[in-house]
Amino acid sequence: MLIALIILAIALAATATLYIKERGKSDRLRRELSATSDDYKSDVQTLTERIEAAEKNATTLSRSAETLRHTVESREQESNRLRSSLEMSKMRRIDIIQSLVALENTMFTDAGHIKTMFSDFFLLNKPFETVGGDFYKFISDGERILAACGNCGVSGEVGLIKGLQNVAMLEDITRKNRLADLQAGEILDHLRTKYARIAEHSDNRRSDGEDVPVNFTVCIIDQKQRTLSYAGAYGSLCLIRKAYPGTNRREVDVHEYRGDRMNFAVSFGRRKNYTTEAIELEKDDKIYLKTDGYANQRGGSSNARYGDQYLRQLLMKHANEPMLEQKKAYEAEFDNWRGQNRGNDILIIGLALKVAGK
Repeated sequence: MLIALIILAIALAATATLYIKERGKSDRLRRELSATSDDYKSDVQTLTERIEAAEKNATTLSRSAETLRHTVESREQESNRLRSSLEMSKMRRIDIIQSLVALENTMFTDAGHIKTMFSDFFLLNKPFETVGGDFYKFISDGERILAACGNCGVSGEVGLIKGLQNVAMLEDITRKNRLADLQAGEILDHLRTKYARIAEHSDNRRSDGEDVPVNFTVCIIDQKQRTLSYAGAYGSLCLIRKAYPGTNRREVDVHEYRGDRMNFAVSFGRRKNYTTEAIELEKDDKIYLKTDGYANQRGGSSNARYGDQYLRQLLMKHANEPMLEQKKAYEAEFDNWRGQNRGNDILIIGLALKVAGK
């Protein structure tokens, strides 16, 4: 009996020990499971927060994208409006230029009309832009020929408008005065008076002469009487004459008349009258009217001005060639000298005179 009790006690003790061990394992597993569950809940919470933040960011990006789309559409509409406006402005500018060119062809003397006065001549009128500020005019009364040219100091449409204004002034002077009664200097005096009146009626009276031509050359040619009346307001005239008249030698001399060194600005008070030079013409004389664009062109290896001296030498070099061949030579020389530099408006008029009785 005692043995049985002892065995039972041992069995109970073993069972209790096993139960305690299993209970410990169970508690440990429960704690581990609880910790794992807490970590899982924390991960789920973190993931949920990230998803919510991503959804907010996606909403913000969507709104930003929508705003950007509206901005792009607005900019495209504005760009199309500006493009349309620019096209309209371009078309208007083209219309203006075409109208000015048509007016230029009407008011400037065309080559066909010049040919009725001079059988051998050239007209090198080369604006840097589509149109320019160099102008010229020929007017004849049947015996005498008025030849004039000048430079307004500005290119483009503004320059052409100013050039047309000067041509209109010349025409007005010759309508009111006979060429037979005019000297070249008197024409410049009349022009200066017109500019003075313009300044008197202007709200912006300038004293620096900005609104007047940079240079102006006038000559009245009477080939029958063998005379030439010349005057210049910073405008020069070149006369090329045979060095040995009456012979077959081809050497020539060049005579440059530089005129008065004063323009038409009137704000400094009344100035002296322009000087008229009377030149007696001879057989085979050639005259050249020019503005300052050719001589002022920068170029060459030193980017220097071409210069008046080199231009005179160029005129002498080609003086014995037909006028149209001279024109080609001067144009080629100009383009070669200019190179890649910005060009000037250039105007050179060459006239081979036919002096009567010589």
